[in-house]
Amino acid sequence: MANVLVVYATHDGQTRKIAERIATVLRVHRHVVELLDATQSREVDLARFDAAFVGSPVRAQGYLRAVVRFIRAHRAELEQMPTLFFSVGLAVLSKSGKGEAQTMEIVRRLVADTGWHPGKVELVAGALPYTRYNFLVRFVMRRIASKEGGDTDTSRDYEYTDWAAVDRGAVEFVDGVVRQQHATGIQVAPRSRRAEAHA
Repeated sequence: MANVLVVYATHDGQTRKIAERIATVLRVHRHVVELLDATQSREVDLARFDAAFVGSPVRAQGYLRAVVRFIRAHRAELEQMPTLFFSVGLAVLSKSGKGEAQTMEIVRRLVADTGWHPGKVELVAGALPYTRYNFLVRFVMRRIASKEGGDTDTSRDYEYTDWAAVDRGAVEFVDGVVRQQHATGIQVAPRSRRAEAHA
């Protein structure tokens, strides 16, 4: 069993949905998970956790400010623990094949900007919630989708997240953390004892 922190910020709701899915699948596998919306000004002691997931959607060629602020505030702790950054966006679906490289460039800028080097990076396809966009955003997103050969019916929403891949990636990452702890002789203490140790 591991104690895991899942930190996220969301714009249209898909990144929150992914974060909640990660928490759910890890709890099914008997891990203890705490979800944290980075927009909430709440102090968190990262020393209580064995691993951390941090996620944000790509917006305007960058990541949401709340997540960037969290990373900067906790960079030292994040650098000392197993971490996975999940970047949520549609570019990874690009039929031109350039979307993944473009997204990884945005990740590299995040690393340069914050000094945090995530142990693992996952690029996760998001959603096109046309019905929740205002007229201008809907128009722009439809043009982008059309150019990429994507879905353009703005009367409905589209979800592209591969949930099986999200589940598998989350479980494999945390299981790897637990195996490493056992290999190095580190015992994962129950949450209450760990909290007392850092009180």
